Amino acid sequence: MATTDYIQERIEAFAGELRQEMGEVDDSEALSLLDAVETEAVQIGDALHAALVKQWSANRPAEDESICPQCGQPGRYQGKRERELIGRRGPVTLAEPEYFCPCCRKAFFPTDPNDRR
Repeated sequence: MATTDYIQERIEAFAGELRQEMGEVDDSEALSLLDAVETEAVQIGDALHAALVKQWSANRPAEDESICPQCGQPGRYQGKRERELIGRRGPVTLAEPEYFCPCCRKAFFPTDPNDRR
């Protein structure tokens, strides 16, 4: 997704609000003020990343059935299950629809084509 002008404006406004709430940056243990600001920005970016991924995965609709990646038979929806995956910015927790295949007697996640539980 490319950042639209509207999203960029929202990011700028949010950054300004955070800066006011956080106050001065503590650079006493950093190499420089820029280093301290970048460290805080990366931490905020990581937290935003984790929150967006969690919200995205929690709101994905599930279907009653999904095809088992191992045997091709229909699997039954078991509900959403949280699992931790490694994303580009580190570990993230996803709430994904989990299915059970009565033939293979294994659970699977259709969002993960490599899942062979």
